[in-house]
Amino acid sequence: MLRTPGTGKGLKKEAAVSEVMGVVLLTGIVVIMLSTLGVYVFSMEGPDDVPHTNVQEIMDISTDTIYLKNNGGEPVSTENLRIIVNVNGKKYEYNSTQIYENLEYSNVWKMGDTIEINTKDTWGVNLNNNDKVELFLVDTPSNELIQKSTLTSEPQKNSDLNLCFIPMGDITDTSASGKDSSKKGYGDKKQVHFIDADDEKLKEKTNEKRNCTTYYPPTNVINTSIYQEFEFKIKPSACGLRPRDTLGNATLIIVYYTHDSSGKDSKGVAIKLKYYDTLENGRGEWVYSDTVLPAHNTNFEPELINLTDRINTPADLANFKVRIEASTEANENAEKEINIDYIGLQVEEASAANE
Repeated sequence: MLRTPGTGKGLKKEAAVSEVMGVVLLTGIVVIMLSTLGVYVFSMEGPDDVPHTNVQEIMDISTDTIYLKNNGGEPVSTENLRIIVNVNGKKYEYNSTQIYENLEYSNVWKMGDTIEINTKDTWGVNLNNNDKVELFLVDTPSNELIQKSTLTSEPQKNSDLNLCFIPMGDITDTSASGKDSSKKGYGDKKQVHFIDADDEKLKEKTNEKRNCTTYYPPTNVINTSIYQEFEFKIKPSACGLRPRDTLGNATLIIVYYTHDSSGKDSKGVAIKLKYYDTLENGRGEWVYSDTVLPAHNTNFEPELINLTDRINTPADLANFKVRIEASTEANENAEKEINIDYIGLQVEEASAANE
């Protein structure tokens, strides 16, 4: 058989080129596909960070109430939070709007704040001793759990209980400037929740530089109708305290400023402190503290008042409120003031009642 010179050799070269081109094309397709997949994967948003928060849960079956206290960790956005409560297998939801309103229209659930859910008022559910109650705190953006717990009606007692309460109710001030009666005393509870600063430079600044209440004492005689009142609105059940528990050392802490370098003898300010004491019969009365607050306090120095003999039951805590009453011998034009920067009640110990 005749064969054209060079024909077999040319076919082999063409086959080799075709085979190499095929490999290159396949490799290119794989690279393009992987690149496209990589772009898609890396363009996806990762899950939102779930806040790490330590929440204390307490269930009070006597009032059908669940208390959730933020005990520390990261603050939680109320917009990104929902609460699921499972009672005996039936699910109920407490949404972000309800949480926002529960926290007095705060956008953040921060340390020390308590969410109080009355299950009867909210869902028509009564809590009983044998109920199986599960709680789920859910981060809405990621749909991940922040915390899951099983609730019990038995409070978890702590032999070394150390609590500090700050006013959670309104501050009422009935005072006015003697020079200008339209100038009223005022106070907001947020003003007395934190000590603004401890360094000496800020202590030397006037009260306008700090976040304080303002009380104008009347001239010459203390008038019991002119006062500044702090309502604490403490909920003992939210702290795991039961009605028969007894409290230990109780100390009231006040950080204030008198805007005056003189004492009462030099036309300064006389200050009296009174608090609401709950009696054994359940009624209460206003009682003056034996401790007289120094009239000369220009550096926001803290004053400690021992109330252990008076504040020793959960009922005392539940009804606790404080009033400041004062007078000045200065001329009305002097516009004497008392400015409170912080007030808190510290309870150092508690012992559980014998069951």
